[in-house]
Amino acid sequence: MGTDAAVDTVTTAAADTAAGTWELVSMTYNGMTVGKEDLEEMGTAMTLDLLEDGVLMLANADTEMVFERPGSVAAVTAPDEEEGEQTASSTAASVEDRWTVVPLASAQELVPYSCTEFSMNIPEGWSVKSSAMYTGMFHAIHVFDPENPVNQIFFMLKMEPLFSDENSRAMMALSSDLFGKCPILTNVSTQGVFEIFPQFADAMNATADYADIQTPYIADFSVTESFESTQGMSSVAISPSILRADFTQNGTTGEGMFTADVVPFAMGTGMGYYSVYNLTVLSAEKGSFQDWQPTLNKVLSSLNYTPEFQSFAMSQSNQAASTSQALSQSASEMSDSIMSSWENRNRSQDIMSQKQSDATLGYERIVDTETGNIYKIDNGFTDWYDGSRYKSITDDQYTDSVEAVIHWK
Repeated sequence: MGTDAAVDTVTTAAADTAAGTWELVSMTYNGMTVGKEDLEEMGTAMTLDLLEDGVLMLANADTEMVFERPGSVAAVTAPDEEEGEQTASSTAASVEDRWTVVPLASAQELVPYSCTEFSMNIPEGWSVKSSAMYTGMFHAIHVFDPENPVNQIFFMLKMEPLFSDENSRAMMALSSDLFGKCPILTNVSTQGVFEIFPQFADAMNATADYADIQTPYIADFSVTESFESTQGMSSVAISPSILRADFTQNGTTGEGMFTADVVPFAMGTGMGYYSVYNLTVLSAEKGSFQDWQPTLNKVLSSLNYTPEFQSFAMSQSNQAASTSQALSQSASEMSDSIMSSWENRNRSQDIMSQKQSDATLGYERIVDTETGNIYKIDNGFTDWYDGSRYKSITDDQYTDSVEAVIHWK
C-alpha cells in the first residue's frame, strides 16, 4: 500500500471475522475531525482491502484514519480514547459543531429604559445620562457604552447661544459669566457646529445642569460625505445637512453620522446669536460603525418623551410651545433622515475599508444562504468547506452588517 513509512500504529480488532473491503469513515488532522460524508464531498474517500474484519486505525504524528467494513456492527472508537470520544461511522459531524461563535456587541437585543422625562430602548449594559426635566427644551440625552464610550448617541433638542464674534459674546457675558464660555461659530452651518464641538462640550460641562451627562469631546472632525437635510428646523436653518465624518474622542478614532440645525436669532442687533436644534450624534469606533449603525438608529427612533415632560416644555414659552408639539417626533425624524442618508452613502469606500480590515485581522466573510446572515470567519474556511449552505459574500455585501465572528480552526 506504500504507507509503511508514514504509519506509526496499526490496530486491528475482531480478527476472527471475515475479510473484505474497508472504507475511510473519519479522519482527524491538526485537531479537526472530518466525517465520511464530508470526505466524499471533498473527493477524499478511500478504501482498503484487508484479510481480517474489524476496525483499523492508521495514525502518525499529524493524522489519524479510522476504517471499517461496510455493514460491520463493530463500534468505531475515536483516536483519543482517554477522553472517551466516539465517532459514528455513518454520520458526519455538522460544520457548526466545530465552530466557536462570538456574537458582535452591535447585534445584541435592546432593553427598555425609562425615567421621568423619556423612555427608549438601549443596548444592555449601556449608560444613560440626561439633564433634568427643568431644562425643558434644552434637554440633552447621552447614551453610551461605558467600555468604549465612542459607541454612543447624543441628542439635544436645543442649544444656545453660539455667537457670531467675540464682541457679541463679550456683550452677553456682561449679564452672565456662562455666556462667556459659549463658543463662537464662524462657519455657520451643520459642519461648523461639529468643528467647534470641543468648545461646545467645555461649555456644557461647565454648566451645573449638564455637568453629569458627560458630553462627548468630539475633536478633529473630518467630513467624508454630506447629505441634504429636510427634517426638523431645516427650513429656517443656515446650511443644514446630515454629515458622515471621522473624529477622535479621548484618543479613540471614531466615525458616525451627525446633524444639527443652526437658526439665527436677532442678528444685527449687537445682541444676536445662533440657536442649534436637534443636535444629533450617532457614532462608533472607526471600522465598526457599519455594524453599529442599524442598532444606533433603532435606539434613537425609540426615544419617546413623556406627557409630563412635554407639558413642562410647552409651558416654558410660546416659542417652546410651538416647537415642542412635535417633541416625540423629533428623534424619530432625525433617525429616518440619518437612515436615508446612510443608505445613500458612497459604498465603494466601505467595501475597500472592510476588505482591508478583514485582511489585517485574518477573516473572510460568508453568508448563510438559509437566513441571509453574514459572518466573519477565520481565513481558509471557504477553501475547506465544500457544502452549499455557506457561501463567500459578494462585494456589495461588504456594506451589510455582520452578525458574529466565527472561529473554526
